[in-house]
Amino acid sequence: MQVNQRWTNVSVTTVDGVVDRDLLIVGDRFGDLIDPDAAVGEDWQRIDGQGAILYPGMIDLLQHGMQRHLYSDATPGAIDETSRFLLACGTTGFLPSIGATPTDRLEGVLQNLSAQCRTATGARAIGVHSEGPCFALPGAHNPDNLGQPGAALAEAMLEATGGALKAVTLAPELPGAQDFIGALKADGVSIHLGHSMAAPDDVARYVSWGIDAVTHIYNVMPTLPPDGSGIHPFSLPDALLAEKDLALGLICDGIHVHPKLVQMLAQLPPHRVFLETDAMKHAGDEDTDFEFYPGYWVRSERGNAVRDRQGRLCGSSLTPDEAMRNYVRMGGTDLVGAAHATSLVPARVLGMDSEFGSIAPGKLADFVVLDPETLAVQATYMAGSKRYELGQ
Repeated sequence: MQVNQRWTNVSVTTVDGVVDRDLLIVGDRFGDLIDPDAAVGEDWQRIDGQGAILYPGMIDLLQHGMQRHLYSDATPGAIDETSRFLLACGTTGFLPSIGATPTDRLEGVLQNLSAQCRTATGARAIGVHSEGPCFALPGAHNPDNLGQPGAALAEAMLEATGGALKAVTLAPELPGAQDFIGALKADGVSIHLGHSMAAPDDVARYVSWGIDAVTHIYNVMPTLPPDGSGIHPFSLPDALLAEKDLALGLICDGIHVHPKLVQMLAQLPPHRVFLETDAMKHAGDEDTDFEFYPGYWVRSERGNAVRDRQGRLCGSSLTPDEAMRNYVRMGGTDLVGAAHATSLVPARVLGMDSEFGSIAPGKLADFVVLDPETLAVQATYMAGSKRYELGQ
């Protein structure tokens, strides 16, 4: 039986501030934050945090792979192995994601990964994110794998995943997109705009169809060149920024998005930005080359990105904790702002923020112990149980 815990000598990152209070954990849930001098009963395990920062468990909504695995390969055991590694990155939840996949293979891959999500033993594999195949711009995805949206495709994807499909990225300007979105939303799937050439003036209409979020803002979405008039062209990223409740996904490596734009995004209201790694195979691993799809070779380099042999971007080499530290450093935000972006906003995008995403009474006790100087992950807890400790 799980014992109740009282964490002392810690700073706790809440949605409203970082507070020097004791944190109570009752079974698998967060309890109250209390004054360090307050008395409680004797049936509490007292844990001295030694000045550490307690931070909500991080949630990554777009991750194509990690270490030796690429999820689109549907290798047996890939999600379980990755889920255990992610605990060392302060991650308690993630969506293993697939790229644009041909329709004759899509259902099988989705079925395979959905089953794997249910057996993950590390960070929660909350469900699957299908990035594609309904794109207007392929970016680094195989252009031969692009398809058209429609209700029939949505139903096939839902049936293959058996409730595990949690997010889909698409270009909403494609014919059939409204029916596709409607069918997915009826099943609770989060809809993300991405790889799109949508006309800026149409964005509000697409949002009204049920778009919840944006996949990697500024990446694979065209801006418009100056026309010589002296007027700033109103482009797709501008239109997305203008939607006051639309959550914007950010690959925070300072490469996919310029650090000054990261700084600008960090100044938006805290519900607007969430960090997504868009990590590829070998993220969190050694630098190496690999074949993303037949004939298309890319290289992953830690601290840089994943690029093809022409130097074009193909995802990131980020881990979620690296992205968090980058957001604090580049964005100039505090830990409260970072916690919204790494944890609460992703949970809210999935409609799961009543269960996790912040350190608050009643929520699952998913949290990370951070070094107060470096913000490095020292330990990771899920539902009140220690699942990772540095050096052990």
